[in-house]
Amino acid sequence: MHPILAVFKKELIDGRRDKRAVMSAFIFPIMAPALVYFMLTAIIELRDSSKSITIPVEGAEYAPALIQWLEERDVTIEDFSGDAKEAVKNKDKELVFIIPSNYQEKLKALKTISIQVVLDGSRTDARPTINQAGNLLRRYNREVASLRLIARGVSPEVMSGIVETEVDVASKQERTAQALNFIPLYIILAAFVSGMGIAVDSTAGERERKTLEPLIINPVERYQIVMGKWFAASLFSSLGMAMTLVLCIVSMLQVPLDQIGLTFNITVTQILAMLIATLPLAFLAASMQMFLGIFAKSFKDAQSYIGILTILPVIPSLYMTFKPLLTQDWMFGIPMLGQHLLLVDILGGKSVPMIGYFLSAFSCLLLGIGLSFITAKLFERESIIAN
Repeated sequence: MHPILAVFKKELIDGRRDKRAVMSAFIFPIMAPALVYFMLTAIIELRDSSKSITIPVEGAEYAPALIQWLEERDVTIEDFSGDAKEAVKNKDKELVFIIPSNYQEKLKALKTISIQVVLDGSRTDARPTINQAGNLLRRYNREVASLRLIARGVSPEVMSGIVETEVDVASKQERTAQALNFIPLYIILAAFVSGMGIAVDSTAGERERKTLEPLIINPVERYQIVMGKWFAASLFSSLGMAMTLVLCIVSMLQVPLDQIGLTFNITVTQILAMLIATLPLAFLAASMQMFLGIFAKSFKDAQSYIGILTILPVIPSLYMTFKPLLTQDWMFGIPMLGQHLLLVDILGGKSVPMIGYFLSAFSCLLLGIGLSFITAKLFERESIIAN
């Protein structure tokens, strides 16, 4: 048997027996899609719950027309009496409208009427109700203002000098991909989480168990040992990425995204393209983890070092969120950024140039091979073998 294949089989057997490696490889691919499903479902339920709201009103008898207008728009009016600020502060009410007793007098005199909205700006759970209530008041204000102009023989159109008309050239699929840009982050992050157990155990773990030296004394080239370990860790990383990708897609297909104005459709060709785009990153992640793991004296130390690597996939996603980029071909050659761009474009149904696949794969594999050979050189040092 070829030495690389022998080491590869050895690491797979050890990894299968190691519960820590198996858990790190497959717990994230299961948890991430579940998180996607529950998060999107919660957003949809929050949108649905905000369609019909209840508004406690103090002084509802002073504004019967306003109350009727709100009730016609599926708003439940609740008579309120007492200390509105205390009720909101104690979280007994999400908000309270306070209508002044001189409402009708100011309305007849065509004066501005001040309606107090008592709310707690720190409550995120009440934000949908607060926003919807505020929007309803603003709509009613525009209607009253228009009626006042008409009463004076003035067309309400004089108040609308310019009307904004949006023409969105993005397709529904592209808008969905933009809204779900956290999905590529989970897929890329899986490359660094799923293979971490094998990569750490095959380097720092073997140093800690004193099994690295018996392996090194065999008449085998150092690079062959490292390559066998690298391929085993990359296989676990690839399986984790593939599971995360497939389960995330299954989760999104189960969520009624149309209720929040999104449309998600994906073909088998797109899924295969996403796999091709991301799998080279698994080899890079495994090589980086092995490179850092060889410097650690124990499994625990290696986890603390390699844990820093999980920050790297987050950087391109955060950067593009706050500062969107105009995609250029050379950007595909930047590891992690290139994969993120490819995944977003594929999810959006855009036509991705072949150079994008080539550059992203070439840069990841080249850097991965380079780090693996550096790790093989480090295996020749006595300080690395002996603790």
